[in-house]
Amino acid sequence: MKVRNLFLCVALVIAFVGCGQKDLFEGAQDIGDVKVPGSVFFDKKTGVYTMEAGGLNMWDHADAFFMNWKKVTGDFSLSADIAFEGEGTNAHRKIGLILREKLEPGSRYADIAVHGDGLTSLQYRKIEAGLTEEVVSAAKAPTSIYLERKGNTVLIRSGKGDLEISDAQVELELPEDCYVGLFICSHEDFILETGYFSNVVFKKR
Repeated sequence: MKVRNLFLCVALVIAFVGCGQKDLFEGAQDIGDVKVPGSVFFDKKTGVYTMEAGGLNMWDHADAFFMNWKKVTGDFSLSADIAFEGEGTNAHRKIGLILREKLEPGSRYADIAVHGDGLTSLQYRKIEAGLTEEVVSAAKAPTSIYLERKGNTVLIRSGKGDLEISDAQVELELPEDCYVGLFICSHEDFILETGYFSNVVFKKR
């Protein structure tokens, strides 16, 4: 009986470890005119997303970047701990969380973008194919970031292992069904940058 119980316990532990953590997202792709394809790897044991991408920018009238996404209806929150790999090539490389109407380069959107030089901002495009605007955060090179949608309000928070800074918010009219996810942009057409997303938490509101 003891041997049998021990076998069952071992089997349960193996089954638990084998299941690992669940990927929160449905798809991943380059958006816009991206010269070098991006990629994402999800480690089920650690829950870490490793994303590699090029893309000239996320600004102006259209974007070029890589996004790991899921389709969401209504209000939500998304948070993660983030880190770039290495010093990088361009100080304007970006990593962050994003809400997007469509997976098109000129789509309306809002995000929390942490740049390679530490600049953190709420970026948004209110009109399809219109100019991107931003609200610069008081935070500098945060390691923890948060994006939330409440009706037509999109707000961001950030910190260093916490989310104590209420950075900014914007009123943005978007349909109920949108895309939300993780993004990275190298700010260089032919250079890939790598970023890490850990402790990713999505909550439907």
